Amino acid sequence: MYKASRICTRHFSSTSMASTSYGFIGLGQMGQHMARHIYNKLEATDKLYVNDNVAAATQSFIKNVTDENPANKDALKPLNSLEEFVTSVDEPLDFIITMVPEGKHVKGVVSELVSHYQKNNVSGTKTTFLDSSTIDIPTSREVHEFVKKELPGADFIDTPVSGGVAGARKATLSFMLSRPNNESISADLRTLLNKMGANIFACGETHGAGLAAKLSNNYLLAVTNLAVADSFQLAKSFGLNLKDYAKLVSVSTGKCWAAVDNCPIPGAYPKENNLPADVKYEGGFISKLTRKDLVLATQSAEYANRFLYLGDVSKHWYDKACEREDLANRDLSVLYEWLGELEKDKDGNIVELRK
Repeated sequence: MYKASRICTRHFSSTSMASTSYGFIGLGQMGQHMARHIYNKLEATDKLYVNDNVAAATQSFIKNVTDENPANKDALKPLNSLEEFVTSVDEPLDFIITMVPEGKHVKGVVSELVSHYQKNNVSGTKTTFLDSSTIDIPTSREVHEFVKKELPGADFIDTPVSGGVAGARKATLSFMLSRPNNESISADLRTLLNKMGANIFACGETHGAGLAAKLSNNYLLAVTNLAVADSFQLAKSFGLNLKDYAKLVSVSTGKCWAAVDNCPIPGAYPKENNLPADVKYEGGFISKLTRKDLVLATQSAEYANRFLYLGDVSKHWYDKACEREDLANRDLSVLYEWLGELEKDKDGNIVELRK
């Protein structure tokens, strides 16, 4: 039987902190690093429960983090199903974080969790669901309203992130929340987010404000990534040394994340920067996910009656790139390499030099 659900409060003093129980669902490229930071920063009485729908991902996560830091091993428990987030925990969880691909996955996961809470008579839970996935705003609002109706004591907050895999790995992510101001973010929630990231932004009171900020930001990323690829191909056509050009851009008016933090030129920065360009554009924020966010941003713009001037043209090029699996499943900076394979034929049509 569960202990009575409680709201934990962390006190910033020399006294011991109240225990907190965390759940993490989705141990992919981003989620594995976010969950790892929670694990490494658990307080003495905290607990972390994890699950991925690919069992091998859960097993790999458990082995990697416990090999790296065995000190917190007893506080970590893998779960085999979503039901076990309700039935195989010591008490109702304080937080459950989801990091999954699409809105339909968020809706499915949360709906199943709610049904298990209800079936096991834990409907009075105070669990806060945090969704760090990048999904469409209407679905997120629908899930929020569903949770508030079916589990009145619980909450569902959109907490998308920016910073990519590198930010997840280094715990420098920026979190965007649907909260009216910083003061409205509870101490416990702030403590959790600070384990995984470096910046927390309250984006607005209406649910979906965090996603609105995220999609606006990722629209900018998608567009500037194309511009960066085009710029470096232009510099290459002029015969410039691209490593030197990359350094120039890093201190000039063209400086941006896609040109510096995710520079598309192999060898432009030290190996310890772990840039995808240095490993044949493997890993990182893959092109098809960039395309997904671009589509979500343009769709959301329609809800707001906003026309995006660069939306259609950018989507065209991401659509074309993602027709090729080798481009769709590599870091978005690979578009620099791909643009070098395009040229205009005698009729003015853009064609690929090789497939």
